[in-house]
Amino acid sequence: MTMATTQTSRQTLPDLVRGIEERLQGQSVALTNMRRSGSLETDVNVPQILDGSSTETRSAQIERLEGPIVARPIERRNETNFAWFLDGSQKTLPVWRIGVVPVIVGIAVVGILERDEDGTCQLLGDTLVERLTWFVPMQTQSVEMNRLIDILQEAGQEIRDPLEKFARNAPDLGQYHALAGNYGHLLYYAQQQAGRVRGAVEQELVRYWDSRIRNPDLDKWLVVDGRLQGQYPNAIGFVKDPTSQHLFGEEATALYSLPQGHRTSAYQLRPAGGEEEPESELRNQVLTMWYQRMWASTGLDARHALVRLEASSEVWEPELIDNIAAWLMAERVPRPTRDARWPTLLYPVHLLELMLKRRINALTVGWPS
Repeated sequence: MTMATTQTSRQTLPDLVRGIEERLQGQSVALTNMRRSGSLETDVNVPQILDGSSTETRSAQIERLEGPIVARPIERRNETNFAWFLDGSQKTLPVWRIGVVPVIVGIAVVGILERDEDGTCQLLGDTLVERLTWFVPMQTQSVEMNRLIDILQEAGQEIRDPLEKFARNAPDLGQYHALAGNYGHLLYYAQQQAGRVRGAVEQELVRYWDSRIRNPDLDKWLVVDGRLQGQYPNAIGFVKDPTSQHLFGEEATALYSLPQGHRTSAYQLRPAGGEEEPESELRNQVLTMWYQRMWASTGLDARHALVRLEASSEVWEPELIDNIAAWLMAERVPRPTRDARWPTLLYPVHLLELMLKRRINALTVGWPS
């Protein structure tokens, strides 16, 4: 297993963009500057289009590992076996517009924070991965867009087509060209694609941790801030925005009524009929899952401070699940209350995010805010 390529460049994004812009202007490509637009992550005008894949999970069979889904109290302990925390940060920025088509660049920075026995935290330098990606429709048949693509490729830049899924196995490109002429849809799909790039880097890093960092002889664990997406011993996926509802009826009532410091019974999702949809949330993996409430939600939304945990299917014993749940509760403090997401933010992950965002700031220094 080799580590994902780390893109560390002495050149800042503004310098890179200026160089590419000079070449585009030299080829008479008409550009409209969009650099004061801000990031797509903070743009309230980016449309929230539902993806083609459904998050409905009624077709999945639930195997209950601890009997019916009920609330179970989590023992309070001042101990944890988590030694590593993995997270990524991204910024997706509009750069130019060529006709109606926005040209987007995305920066993803991913790393692992390690905490030693004394509680000292450090970013593991060999796990820091920086990825800069351009999101450009590549099949518009526009002369100006093709010139841009050629210049980006000559500059050694990575390019992803935000509409690539509409070009694969399509009898014609009618839908592709229609979407390429829709400004709002392009922004949405570029941001979606940027998230997938960051997610792919995170999964590469989990595999690197599993093969190069994890010591099988030690009972030390990794928290992945997000979905686990694989069978990794001693790793937990910490899903802070569980948009897919796995439980229904009385079990859903038990879930959304969870008191603070309680978890649900554990379960596994298995596809009905033994088949999975290509884009299903199961992703060819059967994981052990449960929810737990990190902080009180009295008077608040039913999802407040509610997280879903994902673990290898080898995690099924109630005693081990209880231990993991207790370790996670111990990781809540101190509370990073300056971050609006603090009810579902583990403090070591908060520290890691600050480090990653500082790196993004260094790469974008001089970019209009």
